[in-house]
Parts: sequence; C-alpha cells; structure tokens
Amino acid sequence: MRIWFNRGYSLAPISAAIMAAEPSLEVYASVGQGLPARPGPIVTWVEPEGTTAAYLDWVSEQISCYGIDVFVPTRYRALVAAADLPCKVALPASPPTLALLEDKYAFAEATSAIDCHLPTQLVADSDSLERAIAEYAGREGPAAIPCIKPRNGVNGEGFWILTKDGPMRHLRNPDARRIRSDLYISALREQEQEGAAHDLVLMEYLPGPEVSFDILCQDGQLLKYAARTKLPNGDQAVQSAHLLEHHVASLVAMFGLSGVVNAQFRRHADGSWKILEINARPAGGSVYSESVGCGILVDWARLLTGMITPDNVGRNVVDTHIRFVSSVEQVSI
Repeated sequence: MRIWFNRGYSLAPISAAIMAAEPSLEVYASVGQGLPARPGPIVTWVEPEGTTAAYLDWVSEQISCYGIDVFVPTRYRALVAAADLPCKVALPASPPTLALLEDKYAFAEATSAIDCHLPTQLVADSDSLERAIAEYAGREGPAAIPCIKPRNGVNGEGFWILTKDGPMRHLRNPDARRIRSDLYISALREQEQEGAAHDLVLMEYLPGPEVSFDILCQDGQLLKYAARTKLPNGDQAVQSAHLLEHHVASLVAMFGLSGVVNAQFRRHADGSWKILEINARPAGGSVYSESVGCGILVDWARLLTGMITPDNVGRNVVDTHIRFVSSVEQVSI
C-alpha cells in the first residue's frame, strides 16, 4: 500500500518512522520549489508551480502513475477535498473546520465555553493594541503579562511577549521572544503606514510548563495519544496517560478530528491548564513519541490503508524521558 504526503512538516522522519514500523507500506512525499528533499520517503517529488487546476492535474497524474492508495494533503486541502482524484483522500477535518483551527481568534472563540479556554483578544491595529496593553496594566491582583502573535501562522512565527524590559533586550536575546511594548507598537504603526498590517491576537502569557499532545483519532473519537512535556533542562517527558486526557478527548470530539493532530496546552500561573492551539497535522516532535514505542504514526498509516480498524488500535504504556543530542552528517552537494 502506498501513501503520499504533500507539503507537510518533518515529512522525511515521519515517512521513515512509518516504514520502519510497517515495512509493507511505502510512503511518498512532495515539497515546494527550492525546499530540500531529505532521505526518508521512497521518493520526494518537487511540486510544480502554476495554477491550481494544473496542480490538480499533476496530483492526479502522480497518483495514477505511482499507484498511490491514500493521498494526505496539507497544501490546497479545500481544493483537494472538492476534487475527483483516483484514490482515497484523507483530511483531518472538514475544510470549514480546518479554516477555523488555523485562525487563532476563531479557535479561541470556539473554545470559549470550556474550562481550558484561553481568553484571546483580536487586535486590528496599533491603537487597539495600545488600549489592550493598558487594560492589562490596570488589572487588579497579580500583574498579567500580555503576549501577541499573528492571527494566522505556524511554528511560533511572530510570537512576542510584551514587557517593560530595557529597549535593547530583544536585540541582545531574540530567542527569549521578549520586547518592550512601546517598541512593538511603534513598529506596528510604521507598518500600518506602509499598508501592510495584518490582524493579531493578544492573550495572557502563561509561565508553563507546556505540553504537546500527539493525537491519533478517528471521526471525533480519541484513540490514543502521547503527551510530551518540555522540561527546564531541554529534555522531554513522554507519557501515554496524562491528567489533561479529558480535555483532549473533548476537543477531538468538538471538532470531529481524524488522523494524527497536535494539541498544545500551557499552564497558567494559577495552576490551571489552557489550550493554545490545535494543529491539524502531525507535529515534527511526533517522531519522538514514535521512537519510544507509542506507535501513533504507524497506527495512523495502518488505519489509512485499512490494515486495522479503530477497535484494533492498542495503547502502549509509555512513561519516559528523552534527551536530544546533536550529530554531524555529511551531505553531498
């Protein structure tokens, strides 16, 4: 059986992990122009540029030529969902739900009635941001630190903690993602004058820790998961049972999710847990869960190809720590 992933993240290690655990499967991948094709899949294709119609023609041709059984798109999901392709197409949710999950404000509004909701404000311009920050400063009780990020975005792009730090701190240590509020507002105002402003979302910064859930689900049913907690020393704790399981199951059911998705939670200063976002795709870190025996990726592939049913998915007991080490790999040019 052959599976094709297009334009996802960490496709090479995900493909390799699936085939190592289930040799009867062949996994193919495709990447955009100019992006590296790393070892892992059987073949990595470079996707053509052009119209969406031309892209669909190319996809259909690849499926037919290579005998692809299951196509798992990340790019052009709504377009692919409406197309008549010669194989099974696997989406993690309906196109409207996928659009909602990618919109951080819409997601926050959709989860406003659940216990793990994180109150989130929509910021349309620099003036509204200035007023929102002033509201934070005027709150009674312990001071809340606001943070901001684009309304739409992935991998933490554009995330900043808004502080009263010295004016050079964000330049001396940009990895800390901390910037003085007035400097951010000033930059946003200048951007608005150039006509290039985009919606932002503002929320309270949570001190953590952060837990990332690699989730296998089917039609809104949680089948199994691995909870990866980022530890202060850079290690991660990986667990197959976690106190937030009921929240994860509720979110999976709420959005009718299928496949492998990722949900991120972070702990508030008061000890409660808040949902940050759901990424409707496997996280790059899902290969860490796979490496310690969680079997989430391979069971997903088996479900996609009909090798097993949801009732056959087993839950391995995992409770361990992992550590990351670097290595040097020579690559040919």
